[in-house]
Amino acid sequence: MTASSYEVWLGITFGVLSCAAYTAAAVAQRRLAVRITEPLTGRGQLGSLLRHPLWWVSLVFNGGRAGFQVAAVSFAPLTVVQPLGVLVLIFGVPWSARLAHRRVTRAEWRGTAYTTVALGALLAVTVTGGRGGVLSAEDSVLVGAGTVALLAAVAWGAGRVPSPAWRSYLLAAAAGVAFGVSSAAVKTAVWAFGEGVSAGIAHPSALAAPVIAVLGLFLAQAAYQGVDLGAPLGVTTLANPVAAAIVGVSFMGESYAGGWAGGAIALVCAFVAAYGIRLLTVPSADAAQAARRAPEPDPRS
Repeated sequence: MTASSYEVWLGITFGVLSCAAYTAAAVAQRRLAVRITEPLTGRGQLGSLLRHPLWWVSLVFNGGRAGFQVAAVSFAPLTVVQPLGVLVLIFGVPWSARLAHRRVTRAEWRGTAYTTVALGALLAVTVTGGRGGVLSAEDSVLVGAGTVALLAAVAWGAGRVPSPAWRSYLLAAAAGVAFGVSSAAVKTAVWAFGEGVSAGIAHPSALAAPVIAVLGLFLAQAAYQGVDLGAPLGVTTLANPVAAAIVGVSFMGESYAGGWAGGAIALVCAFVAAYGIRLLTVPSADAAQAARRAPEPDPRS
Protein backbone atom coordinates (compact mmCIF):
# COMPACT_ATOMS: atom_id res chain seq x y z
CA MET A 1 0.00 0.00 0.00
CA THR A 2 1.47 3.37 -1.02
CA ALA A 3 1.69 6.32 1.37
CA SER A 4 -1.05 8.09 -0.54
CA SER A 5 -3.49 5.15 -0.40
CA TYR A 6 -2.61 4.62 3.28
CA GLU A 7 -3.62 8.21 4.01
CA VAL A 8 -6.87 7.79 2.10
CA TRP A 9 -7.79 4.69 4.10
CA LEU A 10 -6.82 6.45 7.32
CA GLY A 11 -9.17 9.27 6.33
CA ILE A 12 -11.92 6.71 5.65
CA THR A 13 -11.39 5.18 9.11
CA PHE A 14 -11.77 8.55 10.79
CA GLY A 15 -14.80 9.19 8.59
CA VAL A 16 -16.49 6.02 9.84
CA LEU A 17 -15.81 7.04 13.45
CA SER A 18 -17.28 10.45 12.68
CA CYS A 19 -20.44 8.76 11.36
CA ALA A 20 -20.79 6.70 14.55
CA ALA A 21 -20.50 9.81 16.71
CA TYR A 22 -23.00 11.68 14.55
CA THR A 23 -25.49 8.82 14.79
CA ALA A 24 -25.35 9.03 18.59
CA ALA A 25 -25.85 12.80 18.36
CA ALA A 26 -28.83 12.35 16.04
CA VAL A 27 -30.47 9.91 18.47
CA ALA A 28 -30.04 12.42 21.30
CA GLN A 29 -31.47 15.20 19.13
CA ARG A 30 -34.45 13.07 18.15
CA ARG A 31 -35.18 12.31 21.81
CA LEU A 32 -34.98 16.03 22.51
CA ALA A 33 -37.37 16.76 19.63
CA VAL A 34 -39.97 14.50 21.28
CA ARG A 35 -39.82 16.64 24.41
CA ILE A 36 -39.92 20.05 22.70
CA THR A 37 -43.04 19.94 20.57
CA GLU A 38 -43.18 23.54 19.34
CA PRO A 39 -41.37 24.15 16.02
CA LEU A 40 -37.91 25.57 16.64
CA THR A 41 -38.36 27.83 13.62
CA GLY A 42 -40.71 29.93 15.75
CA ARG A 43 -39.70 32.65 18.15
CA GLY A 44 -38.86 32.02 21.78
CA GLN A 45 -37.94 28.35 21.34
CA LEU A 46 -34.16 28.70 21.38
CA GLY A 47 -34.05 29.26 25.14
CA SER A 48 -35.95 26.07 25.92
CA LEU A 49 -33.60 24.16 23.65
CA LEU A 50 -30.46 25.49 25.32
CA ARG A 51 -31.79 24.75 28.80
CA HIS A 52 -32.30 21.05 28.09
CA PRO A 53 -29.51 18.58 29.06
CA LEU A 54 -30.07 16.47 25.92
CA TRP A 55 -29.00 19.41 23.76
CA TRP A 56 -25.64 19.48 25.52
CA VAL A 57 -25.34 15.70 25.26
CA SER A 58 -25.84 15.99 21.52
CA LEU A 59 -23.20 18.73 21.42
CA VAL A 60 -20.67 16.39 23.06
CA PHE A 61 -21.28 13.73 20.41
CA ASN A 62 -21.26 16.34 17.66
CA GLY A 63 -17.95 17.60 19.03
CA GLY A 64 -16.56 14.09 18.66
CA ARG A 65 -17.99 13.93 15.15
CA ALA A 66 -16.30 17.22 14.28
CA GLY A 67 -12.96 16.05 15.64
CA PHE A 68 -13.03 12.83 13.65
CA GLN A 69 -14.20 14.78 10.60
CA VAL A 70 -11.24 17.15 10.86
CA ALA A 71 -8.91 14.15 10.95
CA ALA A 72 -10.73 12.50 8.03
CA VAL A 73 -10.53 15.48 5.67
CA SER A 74 -6.91 16.03 6.66
CA PHE A 75 -5.97 12.67 5.12
CA ALA A 76 -8.52 12.16 2.32
CA PRO A 77 -10.35 14.29 -0.27
CA LEU A 78 -13.88 15.50 0.37
CA THR A 79 -15.14 13.38 -2.51
CA VAL A 80 -14.01 10.32 -0.53
CA VAL A 81 -14.95 11.33 3.01
CA GLN A 82 -18.41 12.81 2.48
CA PRO A 83 -20.09 9.75 0.85
CA LEU A 84 -19.33 7.90 4.10
CA GLY A 85 -22.17 9.94 5.60
CA VAL A 86 -24.52 7.27 4.24
CA LEU A 87 -23.29 5.10 7.11
CA VAL A 88 -25.04 7.47 9.52
CA LEU A 89 -28.34 6.41 8.03
CA ILE A 90 -27.38 2.74 8.16
CA PHE A 91 -26.35 3.06 11.80
CA GLY A 92 -29.47 5.06 12.58
CA VAL A 93 -32.07 2.71 11.10
CA PRO A 94 -32.11 0.29 14.08
CA TRP A 95 -32.24 3.26 16.44
CA SER A 96 -35.16 4.74 14.51
CA ALA A 97 -37.07 1.47 14.75
CA ARG A 98 -36.30 1.20 18.46
CA LEU A 99 -37.57 4.72 19.13
CA ALA A 100 -40.79 3.80 17.31
CA HIS A 101 -41.07 0.52 19.30
CA ARG A 102 -41.02 -1.63 16.16
CA ARG A 103 -38.74 -3.93 14.18
CA VAL A 104 -36.72 -2.91 11.17
CA THR A 105 -38.85 -3.66 8.10
CA ARG A 106 -37.85 -5.58 4.98
CA ALA A 107 -38.00 -2.37 2.94
CA GLU A 108 -35.58 -0.74 5.36
CA TRP A 109 -33.17 -3.67 5.09
CA ARG A 110 -33.35 -3.43 1.28
CA GLY A 111 -32.70 0.28 1.50
CA THR A 112 -29.69 -0.41 3.69
CA ALA A 113 -28.35 -2.87 1.11
CA TYR A 114 -28.82 -0.42 -1.79
CA THR A 115 -27.09 2.41 0.05
CA THR A 116 -24.20 0.17 1.10
CA VAL A 117 -23.59 -1.09 -2.46
CA ALA A 118 -23.87 2.44 -3.86
CA LEU A 119 -21.44 3.70 -1.22
CA GLY A 120 -18.86 1.04 -2.12
CA ALA A 121 -19.07 1.80 -5.82
CA LEU A 122 -18.98 5.53 -5.17
CA LEU A 123 -15.80 5.21 -3.12
CA ALA A 124 -14.22 3.18 -5.92
CA VAL A 125 -14.63 6.00 -8.45
CA THR A 126 -14.06 9.01 -6.18
CA VAL A 127 -10.54 8.28 -4.96
CA THR A 128 -8.43 11.02 -6.52
CA GLY A 129 -5.05 9.72 -5.42
CA GLY A 130 -4.35 12.71 -3.16
CA ARG A 131 -5.71 14.89 -0.41
CA GLY A 132 -7.42 17.27 -2.78
CA GLY A 133 -7.13 21.05 -2.75
CA VAL A 134 -8.35 23.79 -0.43
CA LEU A 135 -10.43 26.92 -0.79
CA SER A 136 -8.71 30.20 -1.57
CA ALA A 137 -9.46 33.18 0.67
CA GLU A 138 -11.74 34.69 -1.98
CA ASP A 139 -13.58 31.42 -2.55
CA SER A 140 -13.94 30.94 1.21
CA VAL A 141 -15.74 34.27 1.47
CA LEU A 142 -17.92 33.47 -1.54
CA VAL A 143 -18.82 29.96 -0.43
CA GLY A 144 -19.25 30.92 3.23
CA ALA A 145 -21.44 33.97 2.64
CA GLY A 146 -23.48 32.21 -0.02
CA THR A 147 -24.07 29.21 2.23
CA VAL A 148 -25.15 31.33 5.21
CA ALA A 149 -27.57 33.26 2.99
CA LEU A 150 -28.97 30.01 1.56
CA LEU A 151 -29.43 28.45 5.03
CA ALA A 152 -31.16 31.57 6.34
CA ALA A 153 -33.52 31.63 3.35
CA VAL A 154 -34.41 27.94 3.70
CA ALA A 155 -34.98 28.28 7.46
CA TRP A 156 -37.23 31.29 6.87
CA GLY A 157 -39.21 29.45 4.20
CA ALA A 158 -39.46 26.23 6.22
CA GLY A 159 -40.94 28.13 9.14
CA ARG A 160 -43.83 29.10 6.89
CA VAL A 161 -44.55 25.60 5.55
CA PRO A 162 -47.68 24.17 7.21
CA SER A 163 -46.74 20.52 6.66
CA PRO A 164 -44.43 19.15 9.41
CA ALA A 165 -43.03 16.57 6.98
CA TRP A 166 -42.07 19.07 4.28
CA ARG A 167 -40.75 21.48 6.90
CA SER A 168 -38.54 18.64 8.16
CA TYR A 169 -37.32 17.77 4.66
CA LEU A 170 -36.35 21.38 3.91
CA LEU A 171 -34.55 21.85 7.21
CA ALA A 172 -32.78 18.48 6.87
CA ALA A 173 -31.60 19.35 3.35
CA ALA A 174 -30.27 22.68 4.62
CA ALA A 175 -28.50 20.90 7.49
CA GLY A 176 -26.89 18.50 5.00
CA VAL A 177 -25.67 21.43 2.89
CA ALA A 178 -24.27 23.06 6.04
CA PHE A 179 -22.39 19.92 7.07
CA GLY A 180 -21.01 19.38 3.57
CA VAL A 181 -19.80 22.97 3.14
CA SER A 182 -18.42 23.13 6.68
CA SER A 183 -16.28 20.07 5.88
CA ALA A 184 -14.72 22.00 2.99
CA ALA A 185 -14.15 25.00 5.27
CA VAL A 186 -12.65 22.76 7.98
CA LYS A 187 -10.28 21.15 5.48
CA THR A 188 -9.14 24.60 4.37
CA ALA A 189 -8.81 25.90 7.93
CA VAL A 190 -6.63 22.91 8.90
CA TRP A 191 -4.36 23.66 5.95
CA ALA A 192 -4.23 27.38 6.84
CA PHE A 193 -3.25 26.70 10.44
CA GLY A 194 -0.58 24.38 9.12
CA GLU A 195 0.95 27.43 7.47
CA GLY A 196 1.04 29.23 10.82
CA VAL A 197 -1.30 30.37 13.59
CA SER A 198 -1.60 33.90 12.25
CA ALA A 199 -2.33 32.60 8.74
CA GLY A 200 -4.99 30.27 10.12
CA ILE A 201 -6.74 32.95 12.17
CA ALA A 202 -6.69 35.38 9.25
CA HIS A 203 -8.15 32.89 6.75
CA PRO A 204 -11.92 33.33 6.19
CA SER A 205 -12.50 29.57 6.45
CA ALA A 206 -11.51 29.67 10.13
CA LEU A 207 -14.65 31.76 10.76
CA ALA A 208 -16.88 30.14 8.15
CA ALA A 209 -16.35 26.58 9.44
CA PRO A 210 -17.75 27.00 12.99
CA VAL A 211 -20.51 29.40 11.94
CA ILE A 212 -21.87 27.09 9.25
CA ALA A 213 -21.44 23.99 11.44
CA VAL A 214 -23.43 25.55 14.32
CA LEU A 215 -26.17 26.60 11.92
CA GLY A 216 -26.26 23.02 10.67
CA LEU A 217 -26.72 21.72 14.24
CA PHE A 218 -29.72 23.95 14.87
CA LEU A 219 -31.24 23.13 11.47
CA ALA A 220 -30.83 19.39 12.10
CA GLN A 221 -32.43 19.69 15.54
CA ALA A 222 -35.41 21.53 14.07
CA ALA A 223 -35.71 18.90 11.32
CA TYR A 224 -36.25 16.08 13.83
CA GLN A 225 -39.49 17.57 15.14
CA GLY A 226 -42.75 15.92 14.13
CA VAL A 227 -41.22 13.03 12.13
CA ASP A 228 -39.32 9.79 12.75
CA LEU A 229 -35.54 9.79 12.84
CA GLY A 230 -35.05 8.10 9.46
CA ALA A 231 -36.65 10.73 7.23
CA PRO A 232 -34.58 13.83 8.15
CA LEU A 233 -31.47 11.71 8.62
CA GLY A 234 -31.88 10.32 5.11
CA VAL A 235 -32.32 13.73 3.51
CA THR A 236 -29.35 15.15 5.41
CA THR A 237 -27.24 12.14 4.43
CA LEU A 238 -27.98 12.67 0.74
CA ALA A 239 -27.55 16.46 0.75
CA ASN A 240 -24.24 16.35 2.64
CA PRO A 241 -22.01 14.61 0.04
CA VAL A 242 -23.76 16.40 -2.84
CA ALA A 243 -22.93 19.81 -1.34
CA ALA A 244 -19.38 18.73 -0.49
CA ALA A 245 -18.82 17.33 -4.00
CA ILE A 246 -20.06 20.55 -5.62
CA VAL A 247 -17.70 22.64 -3.50
CA GLY A 248 -14.80 20.19 -3.90
CA VAL A 249 -15.07 19.93 -7.67
CA SER A 250 -16.00 23.58 -8.33
CA PHE A 251 -13.60 25.35 -5.97
CA MET A 252 -10.99 22.90 -4.64
CA GLY A 253 -9.73 21.17 -7.77
CA GLU A 254 -11.01 17.72 -6.81
CA SER A 255 -12.20 15.30 -9.47
CA TYR A 256 -13.64 11.84 -9.95
CA ALA A 257 -11.33 9.04 -11.04
CA GLY A 258 -11.78 8.07 -14.68
CA GLY A 259 -12.91 11.51 -15.81
CA TRP A 260 -16.37 11.63 -17.33
CA ALA A 261 -16.82 7.87 -17.03
CA GLY A 262 -16.11 8.03 -13.31
CA GLY A 263 -18.50 10.95 -12.97
CA ALA A 264 -21.20 8.98 -14.78
CA ILE A 265 -20.70 6.02 -12.44
CA ALA A 266 -20.89 8.39 -9.47
CA LEU A 267 -24.16 9.78 -10.83
CA VAL A 268 -25.64 6.28 -11.15
CA CYS A 269 -24.48 5.51 -7.61
CA ALA A 270 -26.18 8.67 -6.41
CA PHE A 271 -29.49 7.54 -7.93
CA VAL A 272 -29.12 4.08 -6.39
CA ALA A 273 -28.34 5.65 -3.03
CA ALA A 274 -31.33 7.96 -3.40
CA TYR A 275 -33.58 4.96 -4.06
CA GLY A 276 -32.15 3.19 -1.03
CA ILE A 277 -32.72 6.26 1.10
CA ARG A 278 -36.29 6.44 -0.18
CA LEU A 279 -36.87 2.89 1.01
CA LEU A 280 -35.43 3.84 4.36
CA THR A 281 -37.33 7.08 4.81
CA VAL A 282 -40.76 6.49 3.25
CA PRO A 283 -42.91 4.46 5.67
CA SER A 284 -43.94 1.12 4.22
CA ALA A 285 -47.22 -0.65 4.89
CA ASP A 286 -45.73 -3.02 7.45
CA ALA A 287 -43.99 -0.17 9.26
CA ALA A 288 -47.19 1.82 9.39
CA GLN A 289 -49.09 -1.18 10.70
CA ALA A 290 -46.45 -1.76 13.37
CA ALA A 291 -46.58 1.89 14.34
CA ARG A 292 -50.35 1.73 14.77
CA ARG A 293 -50.02 -1.29 17.05
CA ALA A 294 -47.17 0.18 19.09
CA PRO A 295 -47.73 2.48 22.05
CA GLU A 296 -46.85 6.13 21.79
CA PRO A 297 -43.27 6.85 22.89
CA ASP A 298 -42.98 8.40 26.32
CA PRO A 299 -41.62 11.96 25.97
CA ARG A 300 -39.95 11.54 29.37
CA SER A 301 -37.82 8.56 28.19
